[in-house]
Amino acid sequence: MSRLPAIAVGGGLAGAAFALELVRNGHPVIVLERARAPQHKVCGEFLSAEAQTLLQVLGLDLASLHAVPMSHACLVSEPYRAIFELPFVAAAVSRFQLDQALLLAAQRAGATVVRGTAVLGIERHSHTVLVKTEAETWQARAVALATGKHSLRSFRRPHGRMVGFKMHLESSAATRQLANQVQIVFFHAGYMGACLVEAGTLSIAWVMTDELLRSVGSTWPTQRDYLARQSEHIGDLLSGARALFAKPLATASIPYGYLRTEATDPRVYPIGDQLAVVPSFIGDGMAIALHTGLTAARAVLAGTPAASYHREVIGLLRRQFRLARILGGLLETRIASPTIIAAAAYLPSLATKLVAATRLHGSNANAQALTRLFNERSEVVKVSRQ
Repeated sequence: MSRLPAIAVGGGLAGAAFALELVRNGHPVIVLERARAPQHKVCGEFLSAEAQTLLQVLGLDLASLHAVPMSHACLVSEPYRAIFELPFVAAAVSRFQLDQALLLAAQRAGATVVRGTAVLGIERHSHTVLVKTEAETWQARAVALATGKHSLRSFRRPHGRMVGFKMHLESSAATRQLANQVQIVFFHAGYMGACLVEAGTLSIAWVMTDELLRSVGSTWPTQRDYLARQSEHIGDLLSGARALFAKPLATASIPYGYLRTEATDPRVYPIGDQLAVVPSFIGDGMAIALHTGLTAARAVLAGTPAASYHREVIGLLRRQFRLARILGGLLETRIASPTIIAAAAYLPSLATKLVAATRLHGSNANAQALTRLFNERSEVVKVSRQ
């Protein structure tokens, strides 16, 4: 059993973090990634303080990726706008670059990365796990379910009503409007986040209900025009901007607020979006992906069953998700959203505290775990250099 590899089904942030932590501790890992080459992801590109700390733990240098710093947030719900200081200096890096950098780090550390391989199913077999692809069946000691927004047939999640989109653009207005800040604009039945990533590229990600999508249409011109009508700020950002994708990236049925309430299998560890899907306006999805990948890897190394790992992580996430659901329910309504933004404009310090409360470290236990993890990794790096 100890000689069998662990398998990460998916090579995104969660799967790569899982693989990297295991191989650095001498455990063989195979990463099965369905995409043949690096791809952009339908996801915001906001890195909270927790996400940055976890990337440091994993040895990734954000400066080398030309991460863009952000110290302020701007919330908009017409006709109100609130600008306030974040409780940390955030950063933004495109998922295309970040995912590739982390997966390459895992590969260089010794993980076997197999691209262009779609997993068809995962089955328990005696004391091992079988991972089936079109070409072959892999045997593993443990499996990290890291398929992101794509679910396997035997590990279904509920369908949500939100559809997510992503676009990169060249925009002269963006460099003026988004200097040192992330912007979130709320509108009826959806919202949009915007920030600058490397090379001054404007990255926008937005969500809307499937019902609204049917009336608006899915092409970039129809989506662009609809978004511009919702807010003067969006209109300014998109005016004269050149789209860098042929069409918006899209993903449907996102179950925001989802927490996998039951363990799946004694040797299958759901991580990232397969375990928990935080509402995207919270801006902590990447921190959760990295945290669950690392925590699952440490559980495998310690011989901790998936059910115990599951209980521990879900217990730490419940408070954050409860607050996120309450905020989401208010900010996505026509009446409450402008009122909340107006209050944030009047009391910006309160908005700063609210952002801090919705972080992964909202639980003291989680903050201590992150600090301990970082200190342990720092000691390992210090010893290896000596």
